[in-house]
Amino acid sequence: MTPSAEDTPLAPDTLVVAAGRPPREHDAPVNTPIVLSSTFFGTRAPEPGDRVYGRMSNPAWDPFEEALGRLEGADHPALVFSSGLGAAAAALSLVPTGGVVIMPKHAYAGSLSLAAAEAHLGRFTLRTVNVADTEAVLAEIEEQREKKLMLWLESPTNPMLEVAETAVLTEAAHAAGGLVVADNTFNTPILSRPLEDGVDVVLHSVTKWLAGHSDVVLGALATSDSELRERLQAHRTLHGAIAGPFEVWLALRGLRTLALRMERSQANAAVLAER
Repeated sequence: MTPSAEDTPLAPDTLVVAAGRPPREHDAPVNTPIVLSSTFFGTRAPEPGDRVYGRMSNPAWDPFEEALGRLEGADHPALVFSSGLGAAAAALSLVPTGGVVIMPKHAYAGSLSLAAAEAHLGRFTLRTVNVADTEAVLAEIEEQREKKLMLWLESPTNPMLEVAETAVLTEAAHAAGGLVVADNTFNTPILSRPLEDGVDVVLHSVTKWLAGHSDVVLGALATSDSELRERLQAHRTLHGAIAGPFEVWLALRGLRTLALRMERSQANAAVLAER
């Protein structure tokens, strides 16, 4: 039997083209269809995984979620959300009431504003750090030890392009009993895979590099932790932060050129830097 794309290790620049395709069968399309339906037929009592209703799942989400999950090296498909902040809200929902969130002071403004609003309501305490100063971040983690902390990383940050020592900081946060979320929007899985550094949840504003054409607003989360994924998926369903099937189809189409776009952008940046 010839190995399929699903069971053959592929480089990220090949995965963006091969992942999330329909089965290779005679007369099958090479692209996935857009399914426009709010409700799905059932022939028995609903079971876990059944479609049932469009707020719970849609066949148009599956190919993109599968492709992004594989790109990030996750053990499960990713979860697509209606926006990057919709995904961020789900990630912050993992913080227990009374916990502490440590976030870069130059993180994406939307993430900072959301965390500040949640902190103002008393959900948790927000602490901001210079994420490029590893010793300062380690000191803050140690100070918040055993306080139900979440370390929120963004490397490079938007827009200051500060770089964090993700593996070192993640190890310290885990040793302090915390969870780690990493925003991988700017690097994309073409350049870095935070899950390989031990991060618990990876966040994307799909709107930007992944979709790539400024024509959709979407977000996504990826994790290898089954329990965390169930909680994030439940948050998406209950809070209604769901993506439209057409937007997700556009994002998957944009994903196909991600490697080429990243390659060209780096080449252009090198020329500008030299000048």
